[in-house]
Amino acid sequence: MSLKYSEKYQVPFYESDAFKNMKISSLLAVALQISGVQSTKLDRSDVWVAEHYHLFWAVIEYELEITRLPKFSETITIETEATSYNKFFCYRNFWFKDAAGNVLVEIKSTWVLMDKESRKVERVLDEIVAPYQSEKTSRILRSHKFAKKDTFENAELMSYPVRFSDLDMNGHVNNAKYYDWASDMIDFDFRKNHQPKKVYIKYNHEVLYGSQIDAKMLLTELSSQHNINDDSAQVEIVWEKI
Repeated sequence: MSLKYSEKYQVPFYESDAFKNMKISSLLAVALQISGVQSTKLDRSDVWVAEHYHLFWAVIEYELEITRLPKFSETITIETEATSYNKFFCYRNFWFKDAAGNVLVEIKSTWVLMDKESRKVERVLDEIVAPYQSEKTSRILRSHKFAKKDTFENAELMSYPVRFSDLDMNGHVNNAKYYDWASDMIDFDFRKNHQPKKVYIKYNHEVLYGSQIDAKMLLTELSSQHNINDDSAQVEIVWEKI
């Protein structure tokens, strides 16, 4: 049975949006922080992985299921578990719960280990993940199917520069930024009356400092599909009316 780790968390002002909901990019950032705390407590911090194996962890896929978003100043519990791994992929879940223990947001994530110099994906060694007590399996979880990039040929386009503040300590764009780039294309009036119900994000290629982000969007009644820099990242948001 995998080890679980949890922390209480009070949603601060700067992580809340215009409707007093916790931003999804903040959910992702805090989830990464909580997983990092567990890793440090198990002597498998990012620094340890880099020093011993010259590797770093990278998230390549997220799936969020949202019942409701945490509210400004609400005290929630964030729980995480590294559930399983195979020779190339590690799977970790997060649960954001209210004071009564109800799950507000569930996040499923897929991770890989990458070499710091070559930026290539490396095999997951048992000794790196052993302290999490995750299940070792040969099974690879099926990825979400996104719209193909040629679907976006005549789609709405917005461009953004990659700034220094967008980078994380591995030197590439922080993964939470991609959701912001995608969702910023949605009209404010639509956002007032709709909440994300499901979010799928896949990271295919690193985006580095100095790049230009070209984000394309296809919007239907309750779904927005986003393609960033010709499949460098793909995002799909399923919306519900509130």
